[in-house]
Amino acid sequence: MKLRKKYPTSANAEINLTALLDVVFSILAFFILLSAALTVPSRIGVDLPISDRNTKGESNSEGLKPEDVFVITLDPAGQMLKDGKFISSSQLAQDISRFLAISSKGMVVLSADDSNVSYQIVISRLSELRAIAGNRVAIATSRS
Repeated sequence: MKLRKKYPTSANAEINLTALLDVVFSILAFFILLSAALTVPSRIGVDLPISDRNTKGESNSEGLKPEDVFVITLDPAGQMLKDGKFISSSQLAQDISRFLAISSKGMVVLSADDSNVSYQIVISRLSELRAIAGNRVAIATSRS
């Protein structure tokens, strides 16, 4: 006895996987979102500066006095100024060495308040000052 087939067979029969892929990607997205929500974000070990301001709004964390600060200003051309006057690199090195020998808490402060001073000039002058004063060099910032 020969069984009749209800549906005719075709050599070009295909299975449409579009709906299956939609379901698979939906499940995948669900598990990605779920795993992202369940994990605790790890911290990067960056030590951020802490502001220690008194009630007047002045920073006094290191107890520096005005005579303990040697301020150098940069102009847009990259020249270093001390008290508004141009100072040569050799004279600056002598003045900083003398200042640091006198002041035990002394800091050399590089101020580039002019917005026309490029970052490259500030970084190069900062490295020059660090060669002279070591880790007793700071950059002055202004409030925007």
